[in-house]
Amino acid sequence: MNEETINELEEEIKKLRKEVECINENSKNQKKELQLTLKNLKLAQSQLIQSEKMASVGVMTAGIAHELNNPINFMSGNVFPLQKDLDDVFSLLKKYEQTIQENGLKEYFAEVDSFKEEMDFSYLIQEIYSLLKGIEEGASRSSEIIKGLRSFSRLDDEACQFYDIHEGIDSSLVLLHNKIKDKNINVRKDFGDFEGLECFPSKLNQVIMNILTNSIQAMEEGEGDLFIQTVSSAIGIKIIIKDNGKGMTPEVKEHIFDPFFTTKEVGQGTGLGLSISYGIIEQHNGNIDVLSVPGKGTEFIISLPKTQSNSST
Repeated sequence: MNEETINELEEEIKKLRKEVECINENSKNQKKELQLTLKNLKLAQSQLIQSEKMASVGVMTAGIAHELNNPINFMSGNVFPLQKDLDDVFSLLKKYEQTIQENGLKEYFAEVDSFKEEMDFSYLIQEIYSLLKGIEEGASRSSEIIKGLRSFSRLDDEACQFYDIHEGIDSSLVLLHNKIKDKNINVRKDFGDFEGLECFPSKLNQVIMNILTNSIQAMEEGEGDLFIQTVSSAIGIKIIIKDNGKGMTPEVKEHIFDPFFTTKEVGQGTGLGLSISYGIIEQHNGNIDVLSVPGKGTEFIISLPKTQSNSST
């Protein structure tokens, strides 16, 4: 075999090697594309399941809120008349006592006085008013919860509408009241001066609820601070939710919006909350930025346009 033939073979081998390398590179790219497609399909499936679940929960919650609204309103509406009637009854009893004293009839009512002392009549009056106050506060609290449920479960995914996001934040805080109270978390709000934004209210409420829940859970030891701020500009608004919880490492932060990613123990979280929230904000032509320092806390910054004229469902 002469030298020219050898050179030709070497060139042919080089060409084949380049072709193999090119094929390998294409295979890697195709594999990445397939993995990305699979990941997107899983996320789309999860979002569809979650959306259907939230729709069902929304229907049920709206129904429950509607059914509870009437008896709660009935109870709230009757507290004041009941208190007024009791005032009249106690005024009448006081008038009897004055008449008895003024006419020197006390000896004839000695048995009644003894019975009043036995039942501790003065304490009984205080207890009645205390119970009435408790009923009034309970009815008011129940009304707040129902208002929160009705706002949170708005069945309006079919179309965008202008919505007071501050109402959505307050509704979410009402629904999370017990968790906040149990951990003794101090909530501070700094709401901007703007009327609202065009959005899918129930979906945006879902995002706020997810982030607030994560912030509360991050304050494991309790005694934390939760700061919620809204800022308006010419082009849009920002919703800032900041906690002083355990924070995240850069490695965890990098994956928090990945579907099924969770740092919780098995059975305690699906890892879908933040990934779905990310998709909802993208649907609103917005974005979520996250700032976090381990041991110091996390800050979520949601940026949204004021209108959704170019958004798609």
